[in-house]
Amino acid sequence: MVSPIQLSPTHVGLIKTGEISPESLSKCNKLLQKNHEEWHMFFRDTAGHNHIVHSLLTILSLGASPDELQARYEDGVKIQRSIPSIDHALLDKLSNKNDTEALYEALVGQINQYHTFLEFFKAEIEVNGWKEVVQEYVLARTKVAEVMLARMFEGAYHPIIHLGLGVEYQQPAIIAEALAQAAAHDDSNIGTLLVNAEKEAAIAYPSIKPKSMLELVNEVRASDTIRNAPKWTDFGNKMRDGVVGRAGEEMSSLASQFRIRADEEDLERRTAEMISTCAYFAGAAQDKSKASTRKIKIDFFYMHAVTSSLFFTVLSCQNWIKLEDRVRLVEWKARLDLAWYAVAGSAVLDGSAISGYSSPESDGMGWAELFDAVNKEHDDGHAAKFLRALKNGENVANRFEQGDWEAYFPMKGDMWLKLARMCQDTTKGLPTDLKWVPFTGFEQPWKRPDLLHE
Repeated sequence: MVSPIQLSPTHVGLIKTGEISPESLSKCNKLLQKNHEEWHMFFRDTAGHNHIVHSLLTILSLGASPDELQARYEDGVKIQRSIPSIDHALLDKLSNKNDTEALYEALVGQINQYHTFLEFFKAEIEVNGWKEVVQEYVLARTKVAEVMLARMFEGAYHPIIHLGLGVEYQQPAIIAEALAQAAAHDDSNIGTLLVNAEKEAAIAYPSIKPKSMLELVNEVRASDTIRNAPKWTDFGNKMRDGVVGRAGEEMSSLASQFRIRADEEDLERRTAEMISTCAYFAGAAQDKSKASTRKIKIDFFYMHAVTSSLFFTVLSCQNWIKLEDRVRLVEWKARLDLAWYAVAGSAVLDGSAISGYSSPESDGMGWAELFDAVNKEHDDGHAAKFLRALKNGENVANRFEQGDWEAYFPMKGDMWLKLARMCQDTTKGLPTDLKWVPFTGFEQPWKRPDLLHE
């Protein structure tokens, strides 16, 4: 079977602080292996993802000590449930190479089969290697791979975040976890939206200079059909029943306009643009007209568009993935970001909320100080992931922020650092459920007492 998790000092993250101590590496290995063996990928059946891997790997790269790693593990483990038992009959069926439909037929959102899928993918990786398994089951454009790829984008990007971490840190067992998570995940019809957008893009007349992603964000808000599609009473199903259910055709058509040419230069620039745009709408979604009554808070779902963005830098740099598949991954990400912008209420955006951000609590803090501070916070990893993704955004977008493409890059200069400070200021010292605001474009979540000025 796949070897135990063993992090290498040469693969400790694309975005990292200085040297990672051997003691921290050893502690992280032990905790990741414990999580792998003992805990379910889903702590509950609906919207309940295990974040332990995300949290530990992120803070390790940000310089966490062994004690900080242990503390963050304890933060995450309290809500977990035991890994389910293996369904040996299903595992035998999946492993039977003569039954070519077995996996496809099993991809029906069986969260209780996570462990079975995990053992299947670990065995596949043991025989074929993780790169070949990712190619076959995610990127090959077969019937199974198309479903698996779509499921990678479910659950506010969680499966593909997990895959990105596995690739970034070169860990076969974590890649197997990601594949099993996607295979077991429920379906909110994101695949339908993305495939339809792709089909429309394929027949569209190519433009010399396509619309910026920011233009498309503004068009989402300007569309009555899309903006009004999600209802508050859809609750956790605003993507499935709202944006896809009521405005699927309009949303896929608009999203199809984000396109990348099949060349490395365009892929690099548009990946950076996607990251810049996600960071912008995450930070700029502070309705200044209500600033007298509302505190500053970052939306929970816009935050995920940012935290996941780092892994598209990781994946877009993998030369073992064909260029057309790397292009496809980033196109799907940006198109889904546009849908999530709508899901959370197509919030009013004001860039001065970022560029003008100032607080005596964090003014003067640099990246190193922020990383050190976030490592000490009781959290499930979201804030640390957000900060690390912002630092990646600053790195990859910097050279495009002036010149021919500057209008495509709304985050400029110190806005990256200011947004990181905003995140730290608005999440520190708070319980996990009060660190963010969900569905920020709706009025209802802003009735929460902690979000109101006294």
